[in-house]
Amino acid sequence: MKTILFNLIFVLVILPSQTHAENKIEELPLCSAILEPTKNAPKNARGVALIYNIERKFNDERTSLSVHTLHLPKPTSFGDYHGYEVIAYIPEEISWIFSLSPLTKYGVTSWSGNLDEVSPIMRPTHIKVRTVNTTTKKTGPIVLEKTLKTC
Repeated sequence: MKTILFNLIFVLVILPSQTHAENKIEELPLCSAILEPTKNAPKNARGVALIYNIERKFNDERTSLSVHTLHLPKPTSFGDYHGYEVIAYIPEEISWIFSLSPLTKYGVTSWSGNLDEVSPIMRPTHIKVRTVNTTTKKTGPIVLEKTLKTC
């Protein structure tokens, strides 16, 4: 009996485990959404949000949220604002805010940005694009928005 007990302890405690248990979080499906203009934006203004799980270095899993916008007016057309930012959130739970960067090509400016720090088990239910004064951090009107029903 002592031999069996000794061998059991030896196998379970002293020898390294040969199994590699992975703590993978269930994959959520890729999600995309068209951001629609508010009454503050021109009717041609649109955006798209792409939300999906990524695996980073050291087996770190996160949700990536990226936003790309087109046909937005210059932020200064809304007042003393220098750029745009995204606010994505789950009401009364959590929010994420990140800046959009301008890219001008052929005289047309698009604004894009992304955030790879969202928990892999969370997905925002609301996404909005608003103006921001990058110096004072004062935010302005929302120009694009979308409420996500299934994501």
